[in-house]
Amino acid sequence: MSEPLNFGVIGSGGIAGDFAQALSRSKLFRVVNVVGSSPEKGQTFAKKFGLPSSSGSLDQFLADKNVQAVYVATPHPAHEAQAIACIEAKKHVLCEKPMTMDLAGAERVVAAAKKHGVFLMEAFMYRCHPLMKALIERLKGGVIGDIRHVRADFSFRVPRDPKGRLFDVKLGGGGILDVGGYPVSFARLVAGLVAGKPFAEPTTIQAVGYRGPTGADEIASALLSFESGFSANVSCAVHHEGGRVTQVFGEKGRIEINDPWIPGGDRQARETGFTIHLDGKAPELVPIRTDVATYAIEAELVAATLPALEGPWPAMSWADTLGNMRVLDAWQAAIR
Repeated sequence: MSEPLNFGVIGSGGIAGDFAQALSRSKLFRVVNVVGSSPEKGQTFAKKFGLPSSSGSLDQFLADKNVQAVYVATPHPAHEAQAIACIEAKKHVLCEKPMTMDLAGAERVVAAAKKHGVFLMEAFMYRCHPLMKALIERLKGGVIGDIRHVRADFSFRVPRDPKGRLFDVKLGGGGILDVGGYPVSFARLVAGLVAGKPFAEPTTIQAVGYRGPTGADEIASALLSFESGFSANVSCAVHHEGGRVTQVFGEKGRIEINDPWIPGGDRQARETGFTIHLDGKAPELVPIRTDVATYAIEAELVAATLPALEGPWPAMSWADTLGNMRVLDAWQAAIR
């Protein structure tokens, strides 16, 4: 787009704040409105980040003609209804992960985007980062030989709070929905490289996990097997510190990425990288540096993609999102 893209934000929590902060210095886009869970929260958010407007309701927000695209940054259960409302109002949508609570919900959101002809992307920000492009380039170039396996983890520990978002199943609690989509999407991406496709779907899923007192999965792991012979171990947790290291194993060695999900370990970070370990050679660090924060990279992709309706690979396409949700559904079902 030749003109700056005007974003509105639904939600006034930490992720919404990180997004607004990342976009505050850009000439390609700007945040012009916000709607929070209450008018007061929206007003406070707008004042903090210097936004020209805040809305007292979703209807008021969607009526703002200055809002061209919307970043949905609310808890999971609200995503489907809010995304569809934005789409029906002809607003482009960048929706936080997971796009919905299950595959059926994601299918309804994608169907709405197709019907109304607006941009829609699930906000797996790591997929938009130069880190992924550099990693894919090295893997395609055969740096570790034929790719055989991935181990991908996204686990952290917070105190168990039965009323908290991470532990209340009615709020979408549990590790699989909160962060399990990251390692699953990465495994499917690498499986696609092996198969010569943008992504690939597992043929079998073997899963285990522990559901705590509230019924939320507090720790879970799965073994994904693919038709090509490639396999992946993925894990996630919200009440157990299991780390965020991801490794890709090949015939000649492995590549290790420390926290690819939040490159650099901070949403405002500008530096990250990965390490190549080859037999008989010293480890090679591949540094990746950017001029803008991660959320701004994601927003730039949206601005650069329009008027197309789906982001360019390796960002999440509609089919990729639906495939990912299908695996998350199966993972959830396996540990009930």
